[in-house]
Order: sequence, then structure tokens, then C-alpha cells
Amino acid sequence: MTPPDGGLPKVSVIVPVYNCISTVAESLESALEQTMAPELVEVIAVDDGSTDGGDKELDRLAELHPRLTVLRRANSGGPGGPRNTGIERARGEYLFFLDADDRLGPEALERMCAAADANGTDIVIGNYVGVGRGAARFTENIAHVTVDDPGYDIFRRSLTAQKLFRRTLVDEHRLRFPEDAPSGQDKVFTVHALLHSSGVSVVADYDCYYLVEREDGSSIMQQGGAPPEIYFSTAARRLLEQVVSHRDPGPVRDRMLTRLFHRDVLHRFNDRYLLLDEDVRRRTIENARVLCEEFLTDAVLMRIPPKFRLFAHCVRNGLHDLIVEIIEADLADEPVPVVVTGDRAHVRYPGYGDESAAIPDACFDVTDRLSLRRTLTALEWDGDVLRLGGTAAIDRLPLDERAVTLPLRSRKSAGEHPVTVRTGGDAFTAELDAASAASGGPLPAGTWDLHVRVAHDELVKDARVGADRAPGLEPPEGRFVAYGDGSAAAVVPYYTDYGNLSFVITPGTAGFGRLVRFEQIGWDGGRLTVRGRVAATPAAASGVRIGFALDHRTKGTARTGEVRRDQDGDVLVFTALLDPQGLAAGRWDAWLEVTVGAERTRTRVPMAASGRSPAVPCAPLGLRSAAFYRTEGGNLSVEVVPGKVPALARSAKRRLRAPLPKKDTPGTGT
Repeated sequence: MTPPDGGLPKVSVIVPVYNCISTVAESLESALEQTMAPELVEVIAVDDGSTDGGDKELDRLAELHPRLTVLRRANSGGPGGPRNTGIERARGEYLFFLDADDRLGPEALERMCAAADANGTDIVIGNYVGVGRGAARFTENIAHVTVDDPGYDIFRRSLTAQKLFRRTLVDEHRLRFPEDAPSGQDKVFTVHALLHSSGVSVVADYDCYYLVEREDGSSIMQQGGAPPEIYFSTAARRLLEQVVSHRDPGPVRDRMLTRLFHRDVLHRFNDRYLLLDEDVRRRTIENARVLCEEFLTDAVLMRIPPKFRLFAHCVRNGLHDLIVEIIEADLADEPVPVVVTGDRAHVRYPGYGDESAAIPDACFDVTDRLSLRRTLTALEWDGDVLRLGGTAAIDRLPLDERAVTLPLRSRKSAGEHPVTVRTGGDAFTAELDAASAASGGPLPAGTWDLHVRVAHDELVKDARVGADRAPGLEPPEGRFVAYGDGSAAAVVPYYTDYGNLSFVITPGTAGFGRLVRFEQIGWDGGRLTVRGRVAATPAAASGVRIGFALDHRTKGTARTGEVRRDQDGDVLVFTALLDPQGLAAGRWDAWLEVTVGAERTRTRVPMAASGRSPAVPCAPLGLRSAAFYRTEGGNLSVEVVPGKVPALARSAKRRLRAPLPKKDTPGTGT
């Protein structure tokens, strides 16, 4: 990277400092010792009236690091003011906000600036690491995503200010941190930026930012944030107003408001709430109520988790004591029970079924939030039956009240075949018998997807099986299995692109041909030898006849060979032998002939290796020789060519017919 605009820094790192004397040196040095060229990074520390001697520590660091600029201002009561001071002084193409008790990974700025340059994005999120606290983690790099994209939902995952922002975005929209909001002001800035940004990049393959919890618990967030009348009227209100102002009614706005009500409005009703005196509780409820009345629609209410729906209902309807009971129930050692009535599930928080509280059941509804947990733990053949094992249960519902089925569903039609299931605890075992499919007779040809269905009363959840499975559990080899009517079919289990278990059913000779594996092609005692195998139970293999032949390409003649077969457990092993003696000159194509019941199919024999085999004589005195080779289509053919003896004989015959040379006559002078 080269400095932009005639030597200006690439990125300005702005660090608000207030009473962080024990951590500020490590924080600033993490920014000053980046892998980017030193002239590309400027670091601006803004002391917000520290009283712990931090001002002297900043002076010491500035003497050691010429690229560190130290600014001072009177205490503002929050980091918003010093950050704004840093923005006014910064010269970089990008701005990054680093807190004085956090630190950067050595390559963080280089990687984030490179992502912004490459993708033209206005904001870059570097992966976070929580040190003594939680942090948003990203599992994959994202080149470009908009804040409205529901697939990644950047808005829900991270609204903190510790990100890389393009300076032109900040200037064009006059983005600043509110200075009257001691807590939550960073989210106001970030939400404003996200709503106006052209796109966001994510650097997930490197730990860029370390969020460090203060050991002394002195940060404003560790102490519960700003007083309710300040927080709700400044930061929380502005967050909601920004979304309503910059997004039209609809799913995008609802999704954003859901995040804000869940984590930035109603989040204060937590274990810390129980420690508040009655006056602070009252002010918390009243200020939250105002925002709920103004911004919380029914659509958003039903999107937030049930506990927070209940808090919203309680603050709107003056049920102050019930808020405490709900928090206490949520903090109890045992989880709040869930009950099923008909096809709906409800979490039994205090107030459920209480007519005096008059809380709609919808506030307790968790039906769509209960996950169907399922794993695949076993998958193996037992003769013609495929045995499966796994677990299946709906979160928080009693195991002994559930019914488990494993339906196989055809992709061709609406057909469904049940698989026999036995349960115990949260585990199940099942047997897939394609010949009977539990009740519907042999499975028809096609692709079948395995589902698991768990039912509690009328509440039913259904999902695919296989994506969550035991480590190393691979699908077994496909097998040719016997059907009860004397026919047979190939059953091939496999995992889809999404990791789910499916089966391809191919009856008859086509199914047999799908499973044939040719293991050796060569000459053995002058005979062409083709060895192969098919996973097939003895019952299925007994109904199969195998033939082998060579067909002349132009003369229409054929030569049949001998096929020897052996059963090795549940594998049919066959060896096809054909003597080339007497084959006419020309090219002969190899065919495998398979008969299952009344069905007969001929298929070419594939040959994996390219090239040509050594020739073997196939006529007396070497008059002809044969060699096999791989055709352009990848199949086995044999070419018979005239040998050397006929060529020598033709040469001798020509010499005998030629006139003898004249002899010299004495005395002629020649």
C-alpha cells in the first residue's frame, strides 16, 4: 500500500482514553506496531480528562512514538465526545475506533484496508475475540454484503463501533457520536453508518480485534449503562428513529427493529434489574413503555423472543411485579417448562394461564423457536437391510411424550414411505428395507430423501437427516438387494451437497450395472480376462445371469466368453474369460450381458487405464495377433491384426517372381 493523496495516512486509529492507565500502553502499541508501513497509520489518542495519571502515560508514549498524536479535552462523560474530537483531527482515508482497554491483532489494519480497497465497501468488520467477555464471531470472509441482506444479517450481529469506516462515508453524512449519550452512543454512530453504506466486508479468517473486559469492572457498561431516563431518551430513541427514518415499512425494517427492541430497549430487564431500587425500576419501565408505544408494532413484537414479548406487554399494561417474577423464573436452576396444547407450544412463564394478567397466549408461544435436534450416528448394511441410528428430539419437550417416524420422500412424486423406527431416550434405530419399505411394497425407482418427523400431540416438526452426524460416518457402498417378487434393485445411499442422507433406487439390470466395479483387465494364459465385483447379497445375486462377448465392428459376428462367479459374503465376484484364437482381423468391442428376471441388458465394458496392451497370438504361426486398448469413449476393445509371417511370405513370393539378373559373358568386354 502507498500513502493516499500525496503522503496522507491510509488509516487513522482514534482512541478515546479515560482512566485506562493500566491498559492504554498495550492498546496504543497494538495500533502503532501494525504490519502496515508506519507512514500509512496515524494514531490519535484523545484524553477525556483522565484522573488516574493517564495523561502522563500518554505523554510518555508520545515521546516514544512520533506517530502518536495526543489530544486533550475536558471530561465529557462518555467516549462519544473524544471520538468526535479524533474524527475532526484525523487525516486517513479510513477511520478505525479502538478502545483504550482493547487491542488489535498485528495484521488487522492491513487486512481490513485491503478488503475495503478490493471490494469498494464503506465498512469492514474484522473478527472479534472476547477476552473475559462474549464477542461476535464470524466464520467466513464476506467480500460485499449490504445491511439489508437477510442472509448474513450484519445488523443483528454487530453494531459496535470497533470497525473500519471509509472517511468519505463519515464526511458525506456528517456521522458523529452523540455526546449526550454516555452509553449506546457507539451503536447510534454505527447504525447511521450501516444504513447509508454501500456495502460491508467481513474479515473472518484473522482475529482482528480483542474485546477485553476490565478487571476492575469500572466501565460504564459493566456498571449498567447510563440512567434509564438518559439512555432511553438519547441512544435507544435515536437507534429506533434512524431505522424508521431510513427504511420503509416491511421485512427489512421489522428485522432491524426486532434486533433493537431485543438487545437495546428491553435488554435492561435482566438480573441487574433485580438489584435496582423501586424508583429506578419505575423509571426504567416508564421510559421503555414510551418507546414500545411509539415504535413496537405487532409484527415486531412477534419476532422478538417470548421473554421480551412478555416484558413489552408488562410495561405497556403496568404489570410491574410480573416483570420481577419472569426474570426470577428465567434465572432459576431449572429451565422454564414448555407445554404443548394442540399444535402450539407455550413457555410457562409466570402469568401463563392467569386470567387476571390477561396476557395473550401468543406472548408465550415458542412453537417456531423450538428446534428439532437430530443426529445420524450409525449407517451400515445388514444383508438387504440398511440399519440407521441417531437421535431426534424437540428442544425442551419431554422425550417420553414424543413419537418419531422416518419418512422416505420421493423427489418424483408426493409419495412417502415410512421406515420402521424404535426409540429409547432421545435415540432411535431404524431399518430401511427397500424391498418392503415397511408397508408400501418395494420402493419405486428414483431418488428418495430421508426425513425425521417428531410429534408431540398435534405439534409436528419435520427435517432432513444427515447434516449433523457422527465424525467419520460415511455412507456405505451401494448394494444390489433382492425384492420379494424375485426382482432386485440397487440401493445407493449418499450425502447431498447440504450433507443430508438420500438414496437412489435403480431396479433390475440398470441397477446392477450401476454397481459393477471392474477391477482388472488383462491377458491370462493368452485369454482376455475381465474381473469385476458387485455389492450384492446372495439372494439378490442368485437371480442375476452374467455373460461376456466381443462383437466385430463391421462383420456383425460375435464371440462369447466364459463367466465364472463366486460369492464373497455380500459381494458377487465374477471373472469373464475369452480366448481370442480364431478371431478375424479387425476391431472387437467388449460387452457385458446382464439378465435379471426377464430383463436383459448389454453394456460396454469400461476401461480405466489408457494405452494399449502387449499383443498375443490368436492364430497358428503368428498369422494374427490381438491387443486390447481403451477407446476414445473409455471402453474396452480388442484389435486383431495380421502378423509378421504373412508379410515375410509375401516378400519371398515377390522375389521368386522377379526375373533373374543376366550373367557376364566372357570376351564381351563388359
